[in-house]
Amino acid sequence: MKKIILTIDTEGPRGSNPVLFQIWGKVGNEYYGIPKIIEICDKYGVKGLFFVDIPEIWDMGYDAIKEVILYIKNKGHNVGVHIHPHHMPNETRQFLYEYSREEQYQIIEQCTKKYIEITGEQPLSFRAGKYGANRDTLDILSDLGYLYDFSEFYSQKWCGINPEVAYVLPIKYRNIIEFPVTVYKSLSIPHVYCRYDKLEATSMPGEILHVLKQYGKTSNEEVIVLFLHSFSFLNYLETPDKPTVNSKNIRYFQQTLDNIRKLDYFGIIEEKELHDIHVVEEDNINNVVKTKGFLRQAFYFYKRARRIVKSNKKARVFISGCYMIGIAFIIMLCILFFYIWRV
Repeated sequence: MKKIILTIDTEGPRGSNPVLFQIWGKVGNEYYGIPKIIEICDKYGVKGLFFVDIPEIWDMGYDAIKEVILYIKNKGHNVGVHIHPHHMPNETRQFLYEYSREEQYQIIEQCTKKYIEITGEQPLSFRAGKYGANRDTLDILSDLGYLYDFSEFYSQKWCGINPEVAYVLPIKYRNIIEFPVTVYKSLSIPHVYCRYDKLEATSMPGEILHVLKQYGKTSNEEVIVLFLHSFSFLNYLETPDKPTVNSKNIRYFQQTLDNIRKLDYFGIIEEKELHDIHVVEEDNINNVVKTKGFLRQAFYFYKRARRIVKSNKKARVFISGCYMIGIAFIIMLCILFFYIWRV
């Protein structure tokens, strides 16, 4: 049976009280952040791995982040270390790879000590903020006693692990295992263009199901990494201090978990089961699957662009282009019909 693990980046990037509104997800008298995610996970018997942004201790207060970590652990879920270094005192650089090895060591060591101080346990899992790790990061994690890293994201410009350690298969790197973010070729035009996307757990359930089925057919032992944010069930970009509920994302997440239940060749695991995973010696780009059929690729690409059109400039340009092409096509049809009618 192939394995799936659900990872949740737990962070508050915007507004005057991001812990309250983007981690806890307060809307009215309800909470649609980590409490809602855990509620749904418990319903499906899933244990999430929550990567909590430890440096937010310096921005938002020790007690605020401690409460988040202990809430997750007391609910029976797992907590890993997440680091957006620009939250550290006097720091503005957003990617770990922008720091020297010595600077990175100090940052990661400080955050590790905070985790141990709060939980009384050594952290096992790590993910760099914005996937901004490099090989120095992995060496430091190995030296500090981490067992698993989830920072590798092939094709993501923010990921600084170069050359790649892994693409989609778990790989041993010194004393740690690299579990790369699961990617797939979502749009492929041979010799012209190839786009890679990750498996966002609130993305279109049909597309996720299709990709999982493609991975289910391979002979490899991938660990599929499903991805969420603590604010995935919220509309918060334009009004971070007054978020609203994204009901569609909640519904999509539940549909995806329903679909996984029906795939008898996949099982969802938790952090403590990672040590039993079969690790391969090498990985290559050919192990990445793709969405089958150009029409299906184009359909999902369009739907994905529609979902992010408000927050993504490239998506707006693409959707506007589609509309212009559609209008031009209709005008051409009208001219053709008019010509035929006149004849």
